[in-house]
Amino acid sequence: MCSSCHGQNGHGNHDLLSPSIAGLPEWYLINQLRKFRLGKRGAHPDDYAGLKMHPIARILDADTLVQNKSKGTWKYTGEKEILAISDFISKLPPKQPKDILKGGDPVKGKVIYMSCMGCHGQNLEGNELLLAPPQTYMEDWYMLEQLKKFRDGLRGNEKLDHYDPSSKLYVSAAQAMAMRGIVKVAVASEGKMKDVIAYIRELGAKQKPINYKLSKKSKILVPSPTPQNNAVAE
Repeated sequence: MCSSCHGQNGHGNHDLLSPSIAGLPEWYLINQLRKFRLGKRGAHPDDYAGLKMHPIARILDADTLVQNKSKGTWKYTGEKEILAISDFISKLPPKQPKDILKGGDPVKGKVIYMSCMGCHGQNLEGNELLLAPPQTYMEDWYMLEQLKKFRDGLRGNEKLDHYDPSSKLYVSAAQAMAMRGIVKVAVASEGKMKDVIAYIRELGAKQKPINYKLSKKSKILVPSPTPQNNAVAE
């Protein structure tokens, strides 16, 4: 299901606007799949690439859907498939992408990256506690696309964290909201975006592979109930 867009080895496909996902941390993949499923990412009408992910994420764990007949709503009560897919993708070997953007000054970008370092790390390693992903293997075109989405409000518009006490499923909004604020202040122009991306790619090419493991203290490692075999009415 994922390989048709992201490739058999998870290295992405620019023509389909599908980024490389191989080797991304399990905690990051889980959180993003939850966001796509809940419509907190990929639901904006102008987010063409995200709109493709939204319905796919909703298919995952569809057998755990429970209906609240009084409200006419449905909710997921498990996420066995999200956890399994995230675990599988996180173990795929990543590779350095081919840079396609033109322009961008890494010297200027290094100064701009000071605004990013607090979350993404001095060496692009990311931060599980802040749910900030590593950037070592991110494609330049994908980073530019996402920075523009944060700037324009296609991403980072979640107002509140999502937590369903009955199913104990948690999705954090704080990281995306913080990211949007930083982008609007530090890298609002395309020129500055390309500068910081040029620095990230220059630094990323020098980094050694990192083995990310899902910490038992992770904010998103929340117990889930055993999935039901069929959707049932609540």
